[in-house]
Amino acid sequence: MGELLVPAGGRFRVLDGIFAVEGPGRRRHVGAQALRGLRAARGAAAGAAAGADPGAGALLEQLAAIQERDPAALRRILLYQLVQLLHDHPGGDLPDTAAGFGVDPDEAAALVHAAAGSPRLDPAQRAAAEGLEDAWLAGRVRAAARSAAVLPPSVAAGDPLLARRLAELAGRVRAADALLDEAREYEDREDPEQAAAAYGEAARLAWDCPRAVRGLVRTHRPADGEPGPLEAWPLPGGVALRRPPGAEPDGSWRVVRLTRREPLTTPLPEVPGPLGTGPLTDRRAPLGREARYVALPAAGGTPLISAPLLVAPEVTELRVTDGRARVEASWLRPPGSTGVRATLTGPEGGAVELGPPVAPGAADGREAVRAEGLEPGAYVLRVRCRYAGVGGEVWSGGVEAPAAVHPWPEPVVGLGAVARDAGGLEFRWTRGGGGSGGVRFVQWPGTAPAEGAELAASVLPAALPWVDSDGIAQPPPGTLATVSAVAVLGERALAGPGVVVEVPEPVTGLTVRRTTAGRARISFDWPDGAGRVTVAVTPESGGERAEHRVVRSVFLREGLELPVGPGAVRVTAYAAPRSALATAAAPRDAEQAVLPADVAIAYRLLPGPRRMLRRGPAVLRVTLHAPGGHPGSGLPDFVLVAGAGGGAARPHRPADGAELCRVTGAELAASGTVEREIDPRAPGGPYAVRGFLLGGRAASVRLDEPSLTSLVVR
Repeated sequence: MGELLVPAGGRFRVLDGIFAVEGPGRRRHVGAQALRGLRAARGAAAGAAAGADPGAGALLEQLAAIQERDPAALRRILLYQLVQLLHDHPGGDLPDTAAGFGVDPDEAAALVHAAAGSPRLDPAQRAAAEGLEDAWLAGRVRAAARSAAVLPPSVAAGDPLLARRLAELAGRVRAADALLDEAREYEDREDPEQAAAAYGEAARLAWDCPRAVRGLVRTHRPADGEPGPLEAWPLPGGVALRRPPGAEPDGSWRVVRLTRREPLTTPLPEVPGPLGTGPLTDRRAPLGREARYVALPAAGGTPLISAPLLVAPEVTELRVTDGRARVEASWLRPPGSTGVRATLTGPEGGAVELGPPVAPGAADGREAVRAEGLEPGAYVLRVRCRYAGVGGEVWSGGVEAPAAVHPWPEPVVGLGAVARDAGGLEFRWTRGGGGSGGVRFVQWPGTAPAEGAELAASVLPAALPWVDSDGIAQPPPGTLATVSAVAVLGERALAGPGVVVEVPEPVTGLTVRRTTAGRARISFDWPDGAGRVTVAVTPESGGERAEHRVVRSVFLREGLELPVGPGAVRVTAYAAPRSALATAAAPRDAEQAVLPADVAIAYRLLPGPRRMLRRGPAVLRVTLHAPGGHPGSGLPDFVLVAGAGGGAARPHRPADGAELCRVTGAELAASGTVEREIDPRAPGGPYAVRGFLLGGRAASVRLDEPSLTSLVVR
C-alpha cells in the first residue's frame, strides 16, 4: 500500500502514523485530504500518459474513506503488510531490508525489532487472520470461529483489539451452542414449538450455523396469523425469492440456502440482496438439486421458510401455433439445461413424444419442434427441461400450452382461363381430394404469396366482383390482372395458383368501304393504351376467318386497306392483348361492320347493226356481275339519261337530262344481261348519254362505266 502513498523512490514513516519524508527534518502526514490530492494528481497524469492504471485512483478514494472512518486503520494495514514482507524475506531481521521497502532509516531498526516479536503465520493462518473480521461483521459466526481456531494462541498477545474480538466471538459461540443444546432437549421432549424458538434464536446469533438453520426448518410450524411461507420458484439463471404479504419490510432479512444431500458441515451460502415484495434472485442456485430457503429476521420476528424446491427452471416464451394438420412450438431453453423433451397429448388422450428440437437459426436462439399429420381437435403440448443431478438426470415439472388444430380447406392445385364465345372468360381449376369450403378469386395488391401459403381469411383482398362462384368472369374493358384462386374455409385460407387475364380496350368508329375489286379501306378510332389492333375479316358465306394485326404507327401514317374478296364479309376490330402471357377475353360487343358482296352492273353502248346502206339504232347492253351468281334482293334500276339540250352536254346526275331507257333490277336479276335499242332523238344528230343506278341497294352496288367517249348516240 505504501507504493500508492509516496512517490517512487521516496521514504515514509509508519510507527507513530503514516508520514511521507520529504527531506531532512521534513515530513508530511498522509491523511484523507492528502490521499485525495494524490488521486487528483494521478488522474491528471493518467490523462497525459498512456498506460496509467485507472484503478489506482479508485483505490486511493477507498483508502481515504477508511482513513475518515478510523484514523489508525491505514497505519495498522501498512504495519501488517510490512511485517508480512519482513517475515517472508530471508534478510527480514536486518534494518537494511526494511529500508529497502521504503521505510525511513530512523524507524527501520525499530520496525524490524517489532516484526521479530510478532507471531509468524503460515499462509493458512494468514488467510484466517485476514478473513476473521469480515466474517464477524457479516454475522458468519461459525466461519469466524473456524478462522480463530486456526490462529496460534500468541497472535492476540500484543493486539488488544484482536483479543477483544476473539473474546466476543467465543462468547457468541458459547451462547449459540447453549441454544442448540436447549433446542435438542425440546425436540427430545417432543416440544417442536419451543425447539423452533431456540433454533431460531441460535440462527440469529450465528446464521451460518447449519445445525441451527436445519433444526429450525425441521421444527418450525407457522402459527395462525403469521406470514405464509417464503415464495420461491425457479427461473432461467437461478431461483426467485419473494417475501409473502405481511412480512417485515425490505432490508431486514438474511436469506440462506439449504441444499439436499449436502454434508452437514458444508457452510451455508447467503443470498445477497434485499428481500422485498419484488423478487430476490439466487443466481448461484445449484441446478438439478433440491433446495430450500430460510429468511431470518435481523431483529426478532418469525422466520420465513420456503417449501422444498427442485432447481430446474422451465423453458420461457413458449409459443404454440397451428397450421394445416400440424402444430408448431418454439421456446427459449434456460442456461444450464442439458436437453428438452416435448410431448403432445391428442384429443383421445394419448401422448406422443415429438422429435428432438432443432434450432431454426434465429438470432434469439429459439428451439422449435413440429408435429404433422394431425387430425383437427384440441391438443396439449408439454415441454420439460433436463438437468444433470447428483444421482443422474433430473427433469423439470414442465410447462403446458393448449393447441387447437383447426380444419383447413383443400388447396387449389391448378388454375386456367379460357375465352368464352359469349364474351368474357371462364376460370377452370382443380381441387385436391375433392375439397371443401369455397374458392375466392382475388387480385393481390403486391407480390402474391407462394402457392399453398397458409393465410387468415381476414387478410385476404376482397373477392373480384366480376367473377361469380362458378368461375365465369366478365372483366371490364382495359383489365390486365393476375387473378389468384384462394381456397377458403371459415377463418383460414390457402393461397392458390394465379393466371394473367386481359380484356383489351374496345375499338370505336369502325367504317369499311370498297376501293377496287376485292379490296376495302378500313378506318376506326385507335383505342387508348393499345399498341396493336387486330382486324378480323369473316366471310358471310362461312369461309375462313382472316386476322390482320395492325401497328399504331403504320395505321396512323398509311391507313389500312385489306383484301376482302368479292363476297359479303363481316369486319371486326379489337385491341390486341398487351401481355404475351395473358389469356385474352373474347371481346364483348366488339365494333364490327358488314360489307356487302361486290355486286356490279356494267353497261355498254353498241353501234346498231347495218341494214342495207345504213345502220340501225344503237343498242344498250346492261350486264349484272355478282359473286357466285347470287346478287341478293333489292337490286337497283339502271337508267340511261341523255344530256339536256342535246349535243355534247353530258349529264352528271339523273336529273341533268331526259330518261332514254330503264332496266329494272328484277329484269337484271332474272336474266343477267338485258339489251335495248336506243332510238335517235329528233331532229337528229349525235348526243351524249350516261347511266345511273336508282332505288334499291344503289349505294352498295358498283356501277361499271365504259369510256365516256363511247357514250354518244348517233
